[in-house]
Amino acid sequence: MSETPKPTNPEVPTPDTNKYEGLRNPALHPTDVEIRNSPDVLAMHQQIIREMSEPKDGVAPTPVWLLMFFFALIGWGGYYIAQHGGGFRADVYNENPAVLYRQAGGTADAAKPVDLMAVGKRTFNNCTQCHQVNGAGIPGAFPPLDGAERVSGPPHVLAAILLHGLHGPIQVKGQTFNGDMPAWGQLSDEEIAGVITYVRASWSNKAPEVSPALVKAMRTQTAAQAGPWTGAALDALAKEPPPAIESEAAPVTEAKTN
Repeated sequence: MSETPKPTNPEVPTPDTNKYEGLRNPALHPTDVEIRNSPDVLAMHQQIIREMSEPKDGVAPTPVWLLMFFFALIGWGGYYIAQHGGGFRADVYNENPAVLYRQAGGTADAAKPVDLMAVGKRTFNNCTQCHQVNGAGIPGAFPPLDGAERVSGPPHVLAAILLHGLHGPIQVKGQTFNGDMPAWGQLSDEEIAGVITYVRASWSNKAPEVSPALVKAMRTQTAAQAGPWTGAALDALAKEPPPAIESEAAPVTEAKTN
C-alpha cells in the first residue's frame, strides 16, 4: 500500500529559524511557540556591583590623632597623680585634721571645734529610710523622732541605743512599735554625738547638744554588752545617772561635710 500524502496548506509558510530567535523548536509554527525575550541579568545588576566594595582582610588602622590623644591623657594622669598623690601615704587623706596637725608638729588645741549639727545632718542620711527626713517615722513600723520622749530625754540613753541597737516593743508618743534597730557602733564618737545633737535640735525638738565625750564614756561603760537594748532596759537606764566624762586632752576637730 502506498502512503497517503499529507495535505498541505499553501497559506502556512515554512518557519524561518533565523527569523524567530528564541524558539524552543524551530519546526513548530511561529504562532504555536512562545517567544521569550530574556533580560540581560548582568546589565541589570551592574549598578549594584559597582556599589559593593571589594572584601579585604585585616582591620582598619587606629587613627593617629586618637593614639596621640590617649598618650596625652596617660601623661596628664601620671603627672596629676605624682603631684597630688601624697606619696601614697595612708595618713594623707585622714578625716581627722587633729591627727595630721599633731603629726606636723602642731598642737591639737589649735584645731577648730566640730560643727555637730553639720556632722549629724550628714550622718542622719543613714536613718531617713526608716525615720524619714522629717523625723515622722512610718506609722506602725518605725517610731517617730519628732517629739519622741526618749529623744528629748537623757542623752546617754540615745547614745546607748545607737551603740548597741534596739529590740522588741517600745512605747513612743502613746504608740507601740515592735521591731529591731541595728547597732551603729561602727560610727565614730563625733558622728554619734552629731546625729544625736541633730535629732534633738531638729523639727519641734529643742534639746541641747551632746558632746562626743559623753558618747565615748557610754561606749566604755557598755563595752561588755553583747546584745541590743530592750524597752524595759532603756527605762531602767534612763533612771541611772550618765557616765562620768573624762576631760579631753584636745577638742573635737572639724569634720568634713558634704
